[in-house]
Amino acid sequence: MIYFTKILKKEFLIYSRKSSSFISPVVFFLISISLYPIGISNDPDILKNLAPGLIWITILLSTLISFQNIFTEDFEDGSIEILLSTNVNLSMIVLVKVLVNWIFSCLPIIFLSIFSIFLLYLPQEGIQSVILSLLVGTPTICLFGALSGALSLGKNSITGPALMLPLSLPILILGTQSISFSINELSFYGNILLLIAAFIFLLPIILLASVGALKLHFN
Repeated sequence: MIYFTKILKKEFLIYSRKSSSFISPVVFFLISISLYPIGISNDPDILKNLAPGLIWITILLSTLISFQNIFTEDFEDGSIEILLSTNVNLSMIVLVKVLVNWIFSCLPIIFLSIFSIFLLYLPQEGIQSVILSLLVGTPTICLFGALSGALSLGKNSITGPALMLPLSLPILILGTQSISFSINELSFYGNILLLIAAFIFLLPIILLASVGALKLHFN
């Protein structure tokens, strides 16, 4: 636990010094959401029907920006290679990186998504489903981002997104359905439970897979 806290403090310090790593996804989200009424339609009914998908697709693309280079600096300065030569639990380090990245990149967007409700003419009933679905769904997307980042180290910049997008599709569907069910006055809690279950099930698998992917670069 002490080691976990030390790593967490270190990652927090690193991310707090790299303002672009968490400002860029937020700016991208805000600009995209603001442009949808201009670029698609200003008809409230059309935007209301498209809003669930637009919100989730935009936050997925925003997450891509923040996770594309999650391991790049550690790879280039040799930190990963040094850690692999020790008995350090790499799964814990990957978990901390995902957690800190989620706090800096996704959490601000989740709170800002409230503004998207008004811009996209979602009824007030949709606020709860938007916040809840993003809170429980984005951590899994971040896990996929870490795995994609580990697999694409040293490769073309398009490799990470190409891996992450198809992996995230089931989460995207569940999250979008949650909001759609809510605005149509249907229960969305089943989808929320499925998103939570997906995170719990995938967490150890993706952490181990990410560590394995990192090791492949040094074998």
